[in-house]
Amino acid sequence: MDVESKVKLITFNGEINSIEECDPTENYWILVGKTGTIIQPENIRQRVLVKFDENVSELGLHCHNPIPNSLLILTSDLDLV
Repeated sequence: MDVESKVKLITFNGEINSIEECDPTENYWILVGKTGTIIQPENIRQRVLVKFDENVSELGLHCHNPIPNSLLILTSDLDLV
């Protein structure tokens, strides 16, 4: 997967749903099915920075990256659109 590739989140950390209850601000599984664009290449932890089309903060999720609506996502959790 390359920078500027359009992707869809198919799982989060390999799961479609959270396997246990989690804080709503960390329930990133609600993004499964959402699309975004890769804005940074894969790092050594096999993650890419994805800027989601959906406003991540408005969904109540923590977004720790300096680029709004972006999260580091495992490449295995993504599918090309």
